[in-house]
Amino acid sequence: MADGSDDDSLRHARRRFLRLGGAAGVAALAGCSSETPSQSEGTDTTSTTGGGDGSDGGSGDQALTVPGRYVPTNVQWNSYAPSHYAQQGGKMVYDPFLRYNQKTDELIPYLFQDWAVDGTTLTVSLREGDTWHDGEPVTAEDVVTKFAIDQGFGYEAASYIDDATAVDEHTVEYSLKKSYRTDTILLVLSGEWMDTPTHRKYGEFAEAFRNASTTEERQNVQGDVQNYQPSEPLGSGPFEFESANQQTLTLTKYEDHPTADQITFPRYEVTYSSSNQQQWAAVKNGRTFDATTTTFFPQRIVKTLPDYVEQYTVPAYNGYSMAFNHDDEDFGNRNVRRAFAHVVDQERAADLLGPSKQAVSVPAGIGSFWTGTWERNLGGETDVYQRYNDTERAAELLRQEGYTKQDGQWHKPNGERFTLTIPSPSGWSDVASMTTAVAQMLTDFGIETQNKSVENTTFFGQYWGPSDFKVVPWFWNNSALPKPFFSLSWVLTSGTVMSNLNFPEEPTVPPMGEPEGETSPADVRSTLQSLGTATDEARVTELTRELAWAVNQSLPMLPIVETSSSSFWNSKRWNVPPQDTDAKYVNNEYFWFPRAGLVSPKE
Repeated sequence: MADGSDDDSLRHARRRFLRLGGAAGVAALAGCSSETPSQSEGTDTTSTTGGGDGSDGGSGDQALTVPGRYVPTNVQWNSYAPSHYAQQGGKMVYDPFLRYNQKTDELIPYLFQDWAVDGTTLTVSLREGDTWHDGEPVTAEDVVTKFAIDQGFGYEAASYIDDATAVDEHTVEYSLKKSYRTDTILLVLSGEWMDTPTHRKYGEFAEAFRNASTTEERQNVQGDVQNYQPSEPLGSGPFEFESANQQTLTLTKYEDHPTADQITFPRYEVTYSSSNQQQWAAVKNGRTFDATTTTFFPQRIVKTLPDYVEQYTVPAYNGYSMAFNHDDEDFGNRNVRRAFAHVVDQERAADLLGPSKQAVSVPAGIGSFWTGTWERNLGGETDVYQRYNDTERAAELLRQEGYTKQDGQWHKPNGERFTLTIPSPSGWSDVASMTTAVAQMLTDFGIETQNKSVENTTFFGQYWGPSDFKVVPWFWNNSALPKPFFSLSWVLTSGTVMSNLNFPEEPTVPPMGEPEGETSPADVRSTLQSLGTATDEARVTELTRELAWAVNQSLPMLPIVETSSSSFWNSKRWNVPPQDTDAKYVNNEYFWFPRAGLVSPKE
């Protein structure tokens, strides 16, 4: 993805895809992994802010320059519209509600300055002094407008919140669906941005959603919102729109913003970059871009970067999996899924994909395998959870279900050969590599398997959308949030897992620690509800372990690798934090560093 793929943008892209029922939002996903050659591959762009050696061309008026994947004159500034949203500029033009540090487990106030949960009521106090860039104050009513539109689209916040009310100009009350823990509900809201000024069209949209009483009426309002695509923004953040041409979007510091004094440079520029390859060349040559971020930056390129390029890498708490169709005649069988898991070698797959991928050695649906938080979430007691790395056991499980092996090839109980075709989207190069590796492992085991590369529209329209597949590559934590409650909710009860993968509402699971024991239905929804509201840490660990066992034994999908994301900064032109800074764990550090005053131009 040419302009990076932070968690917020990926989450919105996936929601847009699911909402539109097609491939409109998939470009943001496919581009993240694409190494497909383009017309601009091998080309370079000319720096307007610095020398070819990465040095500063003058500092007092220096701009921080980053890449964007759209021609600036073609972008629009409504985050609810399905395409060409000004993502890079939007992260500076608009303000986040709050931020979260994954390492320190700290909620960081921003627009939301203070908060408290009392039963099913969350009360939030807004920072005073915030204004829209036309001078109008940012108020609680703007936050209420934001929620009304999110609710109208069925966004994540509406899964946890029933309503929002402006108590006064700087106080909002959210009515919660349950008595959620404070960190649970605040993490949901940490993905929100203040980009809906009530005194513009958004107030009308919010009112229209409130008045919509049927599905058809809500869909009509959704269409109206998506058709609103302003070419210039009315922002709330520390930078405001100045100009846009075919090459560069220029933003200037908004001096009336409460954090303006922290920001050490006067301009923020987003320069059009048509491909990942162009970004790699620009970073390597020290030209054009002061910083860039991506989930896909090949190690062969990273190894050639000059010493002054500082790389900040953080775990994604997500990655690629093989997802099963639970209505399939073969993979609807738990023991067949377990056999599949025993055949696939996650360590080997991770090694083939390179150092930006970490093997998910235990399918549990929680934490990071980069940092070991999956073990800490389980209270350090992990031996009970199966690692699935025994091909002999795989053979036993298949034979137990009536499968037979003849002349090195497995056959189904009806006598047909057990073969498998795994469709994967073309252009998702690292997904294709993983799928090819998995296919070879299965073929070597005796299940002849092919990786079928298909166009994105075909993948989502012919396979993923109608659930016409046996196994497909997908993500194993699309919640994009690190806490066990969110990842477990996603892997066990999300619409994706239950609709696209046909996973049952109550999966059958054996008793804890007895993988060969008699299975019975598990009420995972009730357990998740308890996890979201529990305050005692021992109880939180107990519930997490129970749900992780359900994932480990029912296998909604088989996680293969956890990915990481990196940002790259030119330290010859900019003072930047040390690579081990805790600040890099604030989602997303690429946008947080400038806002928090952690980068400054070198004189």
